[in-house]
Amino acid sequence: MASPAGISGHDGARDQLLSHLRGLDPWQLEDFKLALQCPELLPEGARRIPWADLRAAGPADLLCLLEERFPGRRTWEAALRVFEDLRLSSLCEQMRAELHEMSQVCRLQDPNQEEPETVEETAHRRRYRERLRTRILALWDCTPWPEDHIYLRHVTQREHAELQGLLRPRGAGAPPLTMLLEGAAGVGKTTLATKLVLHWAEGVLFRGRFSYVFYISGHRLAKLGDISFAGLLALDWPDSQVPVEEFRAHPERLLFVIDGAEEVTLGSKGSASRPGADWYQELPAASILFRLLKKELVPEATLLVTAGPPGGRALRGLLLRPCRVGIPGFTEGDRREYLRRFLGDPDVAEEAWRRMRGSETLVRLCAAPLACWAVCAGLKRQLAGSPASALALGAPTPTSLYARLFCSLLAGAEPGLRTGSSAGQWRAFCSLAAEGLWLAAFTFAGDALERWRLEAPFIDGLLRLQILRRVSDCEHCVTFAHRSFQEFFGALFYVLWGARGSLGGVPRHQEMRRWLNHAFADANPYWRQMVRFFFGLLGTDLARQLEEAVGCRMSPGVADEVLDWAEELERCGAVSGRFDFLWLFQCLHETQDENLARRVLNHLPVADLDIQGCEHLRVSSFCLKHCPKLRKLRLSVSRRVLEKKWTSGLGTPDWKSMAPVEGLRKLGLLLRGDRHLTHLDLSSNSLDAAVSRGVFRMLGHSACGLKYLWLESCGLSTEVCHQLFTELGRNSSLSFLSLADNDLSHVELARLREPPGTATCALKELSLEKGNLSAAACEDLASLLTSTPRLTRLCLGLNPLGDEGVQLLCGSLTRPECVLQRLELWCCRLSTPSCRHLSDALLRSRSLTHLNLRRNSLGDGGVKLLSSALGRADCALQSLNLSHCSLTVAGCRELAHALKCNGHLKILDVGNNDVQDEGLKELCRVLKSPSCVLQTLGLEKCSLTAACCQPLSSVLRSSKSLENLNLLGNDLGPDGVSRLWMPLRKSTCKLRKLGLEKDLCSVVSAELEKLHEKGCFLRVKSQWDFNDPEERWWW
Repeated sequence: MASPAGISGHDGARDQLLSHLRGLDPWQLEDFKLALQCPELLPEGARRIPWADLRAAGPADLLCLLEERFPGRRTWEAALRVFEDLRLSSLCEQMRAELHEMSQVCRLQDPNQEEPETVEETAHRRRYRERLRTRILALWDCTPWPEDHIYLRHVTQREHAELQGLLRPRGAGAPPLTMLLEGAAGVGKTTLATKLVLHWAEGVLFRGRFSYVFYISGHRLAKLGDISFAGLLALDWPDSQVPVEEFRAHPERLLFVIDGAEEVTLGSKGSASRPGADWYQELPAASILFRLLKKELVPEATLLVTAGPPGGRALRGLLLRPCRVGIPGFTEGDRREYLRRFLGDPDVAEEAWRRMRGSETLVRLCAAPLACWAVCAGLKRQLAGSPASALALGAPTPTSLYARLFCSLLAGAEPGLRTGSSAGQWRAFCSLAAEGLWLAAFTFAGDALERWRLEAPFIDGLLRLQILRRVSDCEHCVTFAHRSFQEFFGALFYVLWGARGSLGGVPRHQEMRRWLNHAFADANPYWRQMVRFFFGLLGTDLARQLEEAVGCRMSPGVADEVLDWAEELERCGAVSGRFDFLWLFQCLHETQDENLARRVLNHLPVADLDIQGCEHLRVSSFCLKHCPKLRKLRLSVSRRVLEKKWTSGLGTPDWKSMAPVEGLRKLGLLLRGDRHLTHLDLSSNSLDAAVSRGVFRMLGHSACGLKYLWLESCGLSTEVCHQLFTELGRNSSLSFLSLADNDLSHVELARLREPPGTATCALKELSLEKGNLSAAACEDLASLLTSTPRLTRLCLGLNPLGDEGVQLLCGSLTRPECVLQRLELWCCRLSTPSCRHLSDALLRSRSLTHLNLRRNSLGDGGVKLLSSALGRADCALQSLNLSHCSLTVAGCRELAHALKCNGHLKILDVGNNDVQDEGLKELCRVLKSPSCVLQTLGLEKCSLTAACCQPLSSVLRSSKSLENLNLLGNDLGPDGVSRLWMPLRKSTCKLRKLGLEKDLCSVVSAELEKLHEKGCFLRVKSQWDFNDPEERWWW
């Protein structure tokens, strides 16, 4: 048996931390992100996370960013430090307790530590151990391995220590352990689990810890009908007298090893009976397993469960606080050693390894021992003809290696697998593989083989070739020797000649189109490698080789069907945020057919690429040059890729052109003469002067049609910014520019002004958010506002401008040359004096319509100054954000007075202020007025109670304009919401969106359904979002 190289332990900490992040409200989540920008809160020596990555990140993405920057336990420590800064005391206390528990759980046990004293063994326990040992050895004997497979290691003392450490007893009072072993197919999860069982049966491990260890196979369980729990345990008992009462007397000394739990369809199969009350009740086997996993049957027992990644994700929500352990399979050193020993010649092996490292997919695939054998066997056959020419081709593709391997195996097989008479059998076999991947089925019983009319001699031939193997604990069942084999033959089904789909319901080409749509949206994790094999099989040379090997005709129209699918994507706009563009590029690169790639990519309007390695870089270079209609491109190269020494050990000068810096430098060629590309996002790339020069030079080219450019978190130097401004002043079509999260403190922003005698600057929207700009920069900014005739939107958020800086800005806002419409000044360290200057600007500006002042300590005094302008009929402001501005009831009174005379303001946000019920009552008095035109009112986290719902109800009954009302984060209670709901039942109510806490949403769900039946369009949201683009802040 192959042995896993090591165990990487991690408990349920990730899920717990994600739960904590998801428990934050939107304000707290933003506070968390802002705190991560403070160096003093980060672990020592850690780099901060770019604001471009943080700003729009949800809880799940935020956790990924934390894990990338602060791996392991440091993720929790960084999060805890931020939560402490946010003064979330109860959450911090909970996290400290969880961190303490993590330090006790899942730590590898000292191999010298003695186990508890072994209890005296009974005769029937000895017989059971012998029976279990015989069963495990039989399982291993029934698992064949290729003759030329390399065995790298055997059981060692270290492995004993690791196995022992997996199930280390927890501290006193801690709940019984549930261990979840996760890993890709074939990496050794079953091997590890069965070794643990075998070592117990042989008396090597756990004899003092567990009286009984039970091995439950998902394969076997899935084929059982109704059975009792006692009956399930009796299946492996040496005689009919199962000591159930002994088991129940000491449940804490029981270990259940459940291997391949994802093979059983569980659903929600719990029973209403009392947990553990009846071990003799017959239930479907899946229900028994469900109750066992939920700790309903034997709460005090220890569980060890194995599952692949998709099954593991589902089980995490079912198991009670599982301790998760990753099984990585072969290490990189193992893979390299395997290749060296398999190929024999050290020099050839070393060169082959260098080439393989160019494909992260191949290296990752080789983590599984049998897949490593398949890759090495394919490579060996590829090298057999001409080693020099094979190595000159660069990194081989997985499809080419698998095709070479299977063609070679079939060349030496019996004629029954290669003659034309077997063509129908091959089509049925490939259809079986595809159907299994659709249905997540990997074990095939005799009835499935009969349904596809697969004959015994054909199956026996595949068993001898070790493409298939028998499932030892499931009679008459077969499975593919490795999951990747099933993925290869499933892909082959879609390129074979034939009209029938694998599922039988729709024609093959329609099934293929549906499959491709889902595969690139990551709807089914089992399809990812299959779709890559499929594209690889579109190559004519591989198709011809397989056609000869299996005696089946390949469909000549598959490539045209793929083109039809690509056209449909473009026509229907199916390329969305969920579409995996990089995976499409990898699949097209797998074809090694530039003509096909060009024809498919001719229909691609958008690409969103995160370059994380050499392979990503290579396939992007291969595909981007074939995207003539590309309109929007976001390209981010990770820092670790940029810092990698790409030419080291890669063999040929060609690899130098793959360096990320060179790739970004050549991006200028993509811009030149391309009027289709209008949106380019290069955020989070390190753009030095050399790289930037090539990109920026094209902006002034007459043929460049670029309109939107994001350069956020790029570490731009002063020199680079000045160079950019120079190019923009020449002949640029650029209308939007974001330089957010770059240090602009020494940049001469006045250089963005339109130079005399030049063509008109097209720049309309400029974001300088988090640019480290102080009051000193505002003189340049003020000049910019009056000298850039089209600039209508300016974001200066997260800059320490202060009151002095705003004074300088406001001087230009009042000038007739200034056409600014939207101004972002959030979190700019403003106070009451700023409002005096802003008030004057609001009165004198005829263009400014949107103003965002959130997260500034303006106070009631500042709001009073702003209200003096708002109260004037000639004030043109339409949207005002005063959230988190320290206003109280007095400030609401001033706003209410201003709204009486204002006929323009449509959006007002006063969230996260101490408004209270009295403040809202002040606002409600004016909101009822027919002259009030307010459409959106933000009252999130305003200390409101049920007492405010009556005046709000009155507003909803009479208002002719209010359409959006955010009441999230307020303690309204069911009674308050009931009062609020009364006017919503009337058809005259204009409200279209209402923000309420989750528990209150459930209170009104039935009433909301009735309103929808009557044709009402009201939405009740537990998370606030602006769906109208005009309601969004533009950046």
